[in-house]
Amino acid sequence: MWIDKNGGLYQGDCQIGDRAATAEEIAAWAKGAKWNDIKAERDRRTENGGFKIGTKWFHSDQKSRSQQLGLVLLGANIPASLQWKSMDGSFVIMTPTLSQEILAAGAASDQAIFAAAETHNAAMEASSDPSAYDFSGGWPATFEG
Repeated sequence: MWIDKNGGLYQGDCQIGDRAATAEEIAAWAKGAKWNDIKAERDRRTENGGFKIGTKWFHSDQKSRSQQLGLVLLGANIPASLQWKSMDGSFVIMTPTLSQEILAAGAASDQAIFAAAETHNAAMEASSDPSAYDFSGGWPATFEG
């Protein structure tokens, strides 16, 4: 459902009746649209934000997560002197301990990002103007800032 600039209520491409949307429908639409924006930011940060271990950031995209899980499963069988590229382009030696730290940091990062999104959703829902709610702050640190 969406609402045009004149308050017309639509389902897909079809206007629903000849009536304008009610204030409640407009508010629900605005909240739904802003929640979708918050979720998109949550997903962007989860996929691209990285995980910090010490001074290094490690990739958090799905392919990297799969590779990181594989390293944990390899455990002591990780090839000796395996070079692993961090987000700043430098390499580190991968170890069983580092692979476990990356996996744990990923889980902690996911939880923190999810919690921030839920906090923003609650604040947006309580806002007198949900469509103007600014959710740019209050997120965990990421590689880009």
